[in-house]
Amino acid sequence: MPAVIAVLLLLSGLELRAESLDSRLYRQIHVRWQRPWLDGPMEVASDIGQAKVGIALCAGIGLFGGERARQSAKLALTADILSAAITYGLKMAVNRPRPEGETERSNSSFPSGHATGAFALAAVFGHQYPRAAVPAYLTATAIGISRIYLGRHYPSDVLAGAAIGIGSARLVLHFKDRIIPLTLPGL
Repeated sequence: MPAVIAVLLLLSGLELRAESLDSRLYRQIHVRWQRPWLDGPMEVASDIGQAKVGIALCAGIGLFGGERARQSAKLALTADILSAAITYGLKMAVNRPRPEGETERSNSSFPSGHATGAFALAAVFGHQYPRAAVPAYLTATAIGISRIYLGRHYPSDVLAGAAIGIGSARLVLHFKDRIIPLTLPGL
């Protein structure tokens, strides 16, 4: 029993330090990086991270590209859907208030849906098109940072979203031989 108490105390101490680090990083990016000339680009980066932009990107690549592009778009869309489902479940379970105080379960802070989707797409397209990997990951990183800069997420929300997005993409890529032959409605 004393070992259990010691472990719980250790974990609670780690949680406090992690929260402190999360709060410090949040203040660094959200408060100290604030510059009028950065506000517009950060809004644009955040807008690029919306789900509808990712879906439109996949649709455009799938509709106007060759066979490899269609396959890549299908894989990216599958990874995006999987990561969105995981994100939604975690938002409902964790219900972390956003930095500005919003607490609606389906739109809670943890994890960042923008980061989840951006990193899912970056991981798939970066794998399928290695020359696009660096720009794809830089774009996803800019989207994640913008969410902190604009005060919509804590850094841990963005990091968790990135991990979920990349993990979802890796899972989809692992099963790509089973996913590619599937027919999507309307495609």
